[in-house]
Amino acid sequence: MINYKSIAIGAALFTAGTGVGCGGDDNTGPLGNVDSLVILQRPKRNDMGDIFQYTSYVPGARIIKLSPPTADGKKTVICCDQAGAEFANVDISSYDISFDAKQIVFSAKLDAGQKYGLFIQTLADGKVTQLATDPGRDYTNPIFLPGDKIMFTTNAVVEAGAPQHVDEYERGTTLQMGTINLDGTNEVLGPRNLSHRTFPTLVSDGRIMFTQWDHLGPVNAGHLMFMNTDMTELREAFGKEGTGASNSTLKAQEISPGRFVAIATSRDRTIQSGALVDIRLGMTSTKDGVLRADTAMSEANASYINLTPDVPTDRDPSANTIGRYYDAFPLNAGEHPDLLVSWADGPVESGVLGAAGLSANFGVYLYDTKRLTRNPILDDPDMWDIFPRPLQTRTAPPATGSSIEASLGNQALIGAMNVYESSLKDFTPGSIYGVRIMEGFSSEEGFPRMFGTTMFEGQANLGVARVASDGSWLATVPANVPLHLQAVDVFGMSLENEPVWVSSRAGEARVCGGCHENRATTTVINPGITQAAAIGPTKAMGDLTRAQRMSTDAELSSPTTSPDRLVGMAWDKALQPVFNAKCVSCHDSANTAGIPGYTITDAMGNVVAQWTFNLSNDPVTIDYGMGEMQTYSASYFTMAGPDMEAIEKGGLMISGNFKVYMNPQDSRGSEVIKKLNPTQLFPTPNTNVRAFNTAPHSASAGYTELTPTEFYKLILAADMGVNYYARENNPHSSSY
Repeated sequence: MINYKSIAIGAALFTAGTGVGCGGDDNTGPLGNVDSLVILQRPKRNDMGDIFQYTSYVPGARIIKLSPPTADGKKTVICCDQAGAEFANVDISSYDISFDAKQIVFSAKLDAGQKYGLFIQTLADGKVTQLATDPGRDYTNPIFLPGDKIMFTTNAVVEAGAPQHVDEYERGTTLQMGTINLDGTNEVLGPRNLSHRTFPTLVSDGRIMFTQWDHLGPVNAGHLMFMNTDMTELREAFGKEGTGASNSTLKAQEISPGRFVAIATSRDRTIQSGALVDIRLGMTSTKDGVLRADTAMSEANASYINLTPDVPTDRDPSANTIGRYYDAFPLNAGEHPDLLVSWADGPVESGVLGAAGLSANFGVYLYDTKRLTRNPILDDPDMWDIFPRPLQTRTAPPATGSSIEASLGNQALIGAMNVYESSLKDFTPGSIYGVRIMEGFSSEEGFPRMFGTTMFEGQANLGVARVASDGSWLATVPANVPLHLQAVDVFGMSLENEPVWVSSRAGEARVCGGCHENRATTTVINPGITQAAAIGPTKAMGDLTRAQRMSTDAELSSPTTSPDRLVGMAWDKALQPVFNAKCVSCHDSANTAGIPGYTITDAMGNVVAQWTFNLSNDPVTIDYGMGEMQTYSASYFTMAGPDMEAIEKGGLMISGNFKVYMNPQDSRGSEVIKKLNPTQLFPTPNTNVRAFNTAPHSASAGYTELTPTEFYKLILAADMGVNYYARENNPHSSSY
């Protein structure tokens, strides 16, 4: 949970000065006060992957200065022709200009056998210095921070001995945030998200805006987020709650406080390019001719204007003369701001370009957002001309605060003042027993490509923090790991999911107002003001190391474990014993119960699979076509159903009595849970209280009732995404 605060209106991002590149009082157009532009040139390519990938290497990149910033301006190579022979095959992925415009920090890879590292160049003498980062890890997207620091993204791992998370589709090692001093000392890695965090930018109020890839079942998109410069107090900015202009929003740059220009696009096949959107993060007003955001800034109040209405915001190929935009930088903050942009013509879509043996050709233009016109500045046909920036001084923003409390040690503290305050759902007073906390992990843990047919990432239950009578709750949790939260009732069933992963640094205290509440309000937590603060936090394995939590996964899923100690839900180890003991006498491979089945056929009418209700452990393999073949147990296919994404991709059809009996993140709405009608679980098991006003299946059929532990295993399996694999299946867990 996040301590959301109102946003102070600060100074504009760029101010006039007397340093390098300032052009005096000449104000003859958007670039009138700009003497020079800095531009990154990379050899053209078509291997960028999705918008979060970062390892595309083609030698021959350079950073140039264009003076004056016009089509006939003089081009001077800044980096790295004079830096030494080791830079002969350099690729540069991104850069930033220091506040005093005297240095450039950039991410570069010197040859195919190396990783991307961080380099600083002094413009006065051209000297290039490499910072001492881990040579076995990539460091990208560097930006200057106040206090002689640099923020970057990296695939280095903050949790000692752990593998870095890998993304859901390309299985690329994910990028996370970090900081380092200008002299290469004091490298600090931030908390991990389950998927990538990338494209950081410094905001005039001192915070960082960046793009976070959220993958949680049906949620699969890149959204804008805020964090402090010490990588604490993460909060949503734009893209969730229906505010997004597209699947993903990236490369945001501040126009004025509360207002940003960014790229709106699909997650993949778009070469990290798309449409330009003008984002306002709250209610807006105009002051002194500048459009500003008022203080009621909340993602729920956010809006946007599409500045390039003809450009696709999905993965469709763009038309000739329309093309796509790689990045944008605002030159002013009027109602119709002028932008420096990088734009490529034609069908900027990797599949179409690849089939034709072509690559996108990005050039630099001045974009008039009022007239929707582009004026060319630089277009080298052999290079991507990207990230144009004025070589000017700028005012460093104030330093942001920190929510680190030394007393927490290696744990983090999360909670809420009143869980019933929510923008997600109107909860019935008294209906929430507690908040379930789950740790996320991906296939870097040693599993097959997919955890199951439902497309959910791995989850491990860390515990349920009880909600006090005033609606407050607190829990100490493991630091630096992705966490997912659910409000649950006395039966342990989810009432609502927070549709995001959250994470906190060691020692960070993050207490919000409610359950995804209105973030336009200011939240102030005083010790003892809530009952949860007086009672003390629930221990949700925050005091355990990663190795201990993984060991706990295996130990606490046994049949004799009490419900409140269940952790992982490996289907074959946790669920199948329940089916074997209580269900397969009727629901076997012979379909003794006589439940009608269903048939899966291809477009030609050929039968791919025939299915009946079967809760045995018999292996079942389905060939979805197009290289999609999966094998799971019969009980899993019965409860979870087939992979519907693979069904669609293979052009398959389902006929007959098709049902999904276990709904991901929705145990209360699952057919199997309603049929079994579980008994009350919290605060103590009570077999006299049932979840539904129907006769429980086992009792009505004359069979032995499920135990509280067995009920909760099924409930957890549903609410944690209906996965087949969990950490208990990992043969390498003891090595982490």
